[in-house]
Amino acid sequence: MSYYPVLKLSNAEMGALFSLKEETKKSITPVIESKMIPKNKLDDWRSSFRTLGTYLSEKVGATKFIYDFHSAFDKIGEVQELVDDENEQNLVQHCIQKLVEADLNFIPCVHFDAPTWLLNSVLESDQPEIAIRIRCHDFNSPLEEIIEERIADKIIELAPDKEFIILLDFYDLPINESRIITSLENFYNLKASQYVLLLTSCPESADIAPPNAFTIVSSRDDLKTYNKLKKDYPELKYGDYTVRLKPGLDSPNINYYNTYLKIFYSSEDDYYIGKSTLLDKRGIETFVDVCQEIVNSDVYKKPSFSAGDKAINDCAEGNLIISNHSKPIEFGINHHIELTAKLL
Repeated sequence: MSYYPVLKLSNAEMGALFSLKEETKKSITPVIESKMIPKNKLDDWRSSFRTLGTYLSEKVGATKFIYDFHSAFDKIGEVQELVDDENEQNLVQHCIQKLVEADLNFIPCVHFDAPTWLLNSVLESDQPEIAIRIRCHDFNSPLEEIIEERIADKIIELAPDKEFIILLDFYDLPINESRIITSLENFYNLKASQYVLLLTSCPESADIAPPNAFTIVSSRDDLKTYNKLKKDYPELKYGDYTVRLKPGLDSPNINYYNTYLKIFYSSEDDYYIGKSTLLDKRGIETFVDVCQEIVNSDVYKKPSFSAGDKAINDCAEGNLIISNHSKPIEFGINHHIELTAKLL
C-alpha cells in the first residue's frame, strides 16, 4: 500500500523525508512540490535549480517520488515559459535533465490546465509514467466533464505509450464525501493506471491553539473519509499534506521574537498542536515543557517510533535545544509520515 504525502522542497520537509525508517521509505511515494522562483530572480531562474539533482539524491535516495513543477511559478503569478538561452531548454526540461542526471526514480507531474509548452516538455520526456494533478478544490463538480475531456484529448491520448497517475486534490476543502464520489466517478472514465486521493483536515496554522499547551485541534476526517471510500474503491490510494499547509517563514518583515515554537502532532484519530509562549517570553524554555506534555500524553508513541518522536523526547529531557521554526516542522512531519504509512 503506497502512501502519497505532499511535501514542499524545503529543508524541513526534505529533512523529515531523509530521516524516515528504510521500511517506510519503501512504502511511500512522496509528491514533491518544486521550489518557488523568487520574483527578483526571474532572469536568473536557473540558480534556483542548480543543485536540484544532487540535493534530492541526498534527501530522497532510491525512493520513488512524483515531482510537481507547478509551484515553481507560484511567486511569479503566471506559468510562463522560461528558457535558458545557452541550450534552449525551458525550466521543465532543465529540471527533468537534472533529475535524470542524478539517476533519480521520479514521475513528472503536470496540472490539468498546464500550458501546451509545459505538457509537451513532460510528454516528450523518456519517463514512462506521468502524474496529472487535478485541483478539485479550485472548481465545482459541473466543470469536471470539461476537465476530463481536456485531460483525455490534450494529455493522455497524445502519449499512448505512457502510464498515468491521477491525483485528485481536495486540499483543505471541507470534506464532502458525496463531492469526492462524484469526482471519482467522473475521472475514473480516464482509465488511468492509478488514482490517488489528496486531502487534509489538518489546520492551516497554529493560531487556534493556546500558547504553552498541547491541545487537540481537529479530527483526522481526511483519513477517516478515505477509509470509508476505499470499501467501494479498493484500488484508490491515499495522500495528504502531512501537517504543514503554510509555506515557511520567509518574509523579512516577521519579527522572530514575536512568534511561537509549535509542533503539529498526529494521532490515529486527531491532530494536536504543541505551542510555546512567545519567543521573547521564554518561548524556548516553555517549548521544553510542551515537549514534556507531549511525551506524557496518551497519544505520544515512543522515542523509537520515529526520528521526530525521539527529538521530542530528547527536548523533553533537556538533551536537545529547539530554537528555530524549521525543526519542529521537520519532527512533526516525520512522525506523521511514519504513523500514516503504518495506518495504511
